[in-house]
Amino acid sequence: MIIRFLIAAVVIYLLYRLLRKGVFAAERKSGVAGPKPPATGEDLIEDPLCHTYVPVSNAHRASIDGKTVYFCSRKCHDQYMREKRSV
Repeated sequence: MIIRFLIAAVVIYLLYRLLRKGVFAAERKSGVAGPKPPATGEDLIEDPLCHTYVPVSNAHRASIDGKTVYFCSRKCHDQYMREKRSV
């Protein structure tokens, strides 16, 4: 009776190890589980018109009065210039 219990315990332990190694390792490789990778570290800038934050590499740049101003899109840049002229 005790031998059956010991054999069952060993079999359950081995199955647990096999499942843990196979299933959980697949999750780590696929990116389903675990911590997220660190951010790229790119700076975000705020659009002066709509106050949206965009990465510097995706921003529309314009030089206004000798100063570089960043916008989220060409549309915001054009609207900003129209509003600046009307003031």
